[in-house]
Amino acid sequence: MTTKFPVLALVFAWLVTSVISARAAAELVAVKVPLAKAYVGQRLPFFVELRSKGPFGGATSFTLPEVPGSILVKVGDPVVSSDEVDGQSWFVQTHEFALFSQHEGPLRIPEFPVRFGSREAISGPVMEMEAKVPMLSVEIERPAGTDPQRFLVTAQNFSVEERWNPVPSGEVKTGAVFKRTITQSADDMTGMALAPAPTTAPEGIHVYPGNPEVEDKTERGDFSGQRTETLTYLVERPGTYTLPAIRYDWWNPEPGRLESKTLPAVRFTAIASPEIAAKPASERWFLVGGILAVAAGLTALGWYFRLPVQHTLQSLWNRIDPPERRAERAFLRACRRNDARAAAHAWTSLRDDVPADEALHGLIIDLQRHLYGASASPDSWNGSALARAFRHRSRKLSVPTGFASLPPLNP
Repeated sequence: MTTKFPVLALVFAWLVTSVISARAAAELVAVKVPLAKAYVGQRLPFFVELRSKGPFGGATSFTLPEVPGSILVKVGDPVVSSDEVDGQSWFVQTHEFALFSQHEGPLRIPEFPVRFGSREAISGPVMEMEAKVPMLSVEIERPAGTDPQRFLVTAQNFSVEERWNPVPSGEVKTGAVFKRTITQSADDMTGMALAPAPTTAPEGIHVYPGNPEVEDKTERGDFSGQRTETLTYLVERPGTYTLPAIRYDWWNPEPGRLESKTLPAVRFTAIASPEIAAKPASERWFLVGGILAVAAGLTALGWYFRLPVQHTLQSLWNRIDPPERRAERAFLRACRRNDARAAAHAWTSLRDDVPADEALHGLIIDLQRHLYGASASPDSWNGSALARAFRHRSRKLSVPTGFASLPPLNP
C-alpha cells in the first residue's frame, strides 16, 4: 500500500505539468483568419501570432503540413509589435500565410509545429521554444457555372501570353524542334498555384516539358505571382499536325463572372527532309552494306586465326584442368555407375599415368573378363572395388619419392 502513493503522486505531477505546459504553449501561439471562406483558386489569408515575454531572438521556422488539393505558402516577412492580454505585456511576431485550393467544400488545415527564440525579459538568454499552430477549418466554394473538372484561378487581374521559337507554319521538315514559352501572371496569387501547361500533342510529335520558373513579388502589401514554362515539340514523322488550343479560365470576383483566354491552335505539315527523301534506298543499302562488310571482316579474321586461338585456349584450359585429371574423374564416375564399357574406355587414357599394381591389375582383368569373356555380362559388373584400388594406387604414386629414402628415426 505504501508503494502506491508515490507512484500516483508522480503520475499526478506529470499530468499537471503536461497540462500547464500545453496551456503555456497555447498562450504562445494564436491564429487569426479574417475570412474563413474563399473561392476555388483564390487566396485565403490567415495569420499566425507568436508571443514572447521579452524580445524574440534567432530565426523562426514552420513545418507546413500537406493539405489535399491545396498549396500553402508563407507570405512576406514577419511583423513585430506589442500587445497586452489580461494585464500582461507581450511581444508579438505576426506571420502571414496564404492558402490556394482546388478542393471544393470544407477543408481542414491540421496543426503544424513552429520553433522560435524567445527571451523571458528585455535582456537575457534566448530560449528555444517549440509550439503547435492550432488546427483551423475553412470553406472553399466553387463559383456557379464553372466546370469542376477544370483547373480554376480566382483573381481580379490575370494574364497569359505565349511565345514561339520558331513559329511552326506551312511546311516543316521532320526532326524540326519548336519551343513554346507560356507565361501566366496574376495578382493576389503565388506562381505555384497557377495552372501547369498541358503537354498534349498528336501522335508523331513528342513533347518535352521544361521545369516551370515561379516568381512571387510582395511590394507594399501587394502580392503577385508569375509562372513561366517552356514546352519543346519534336516532329518525329511526316504528316499534317494540329497542336490543340490551350484555354485558361479564371474567375473574376469583382464582377462575379468567368473569364477565359485561349492560346490558338497551330497547324502545319511535316515532310521528310530533302536529303532523306532524295536517296532513302541508297542510304538504307549503304547502312546494310556497311554492317555486312564489318560482319564479313570479323568472320574472315576469326577463320584465319582460328587455329592459333584454338591452340592457345586449349593450352590454357589444360593448365587449369589437366587431361589426366579429367580422365581420372571419368574413370571413377564410370566405376560409381557400374558402367563397364565407360570404365574400360577411360582406363585406356589412364594406364600410362597410373601403372597398375597387383591388386589393380587383377581388377582390370576382371573388368575385361566381364566385357570380352566367353560368358560376358557387363551389366553384372560392380566397379566399387576397382574405384577403391585405383584411388589407393593414385595416392601412393602422388607421395614424393624422396620421403621413402629417409633413414629410420630409431635404427
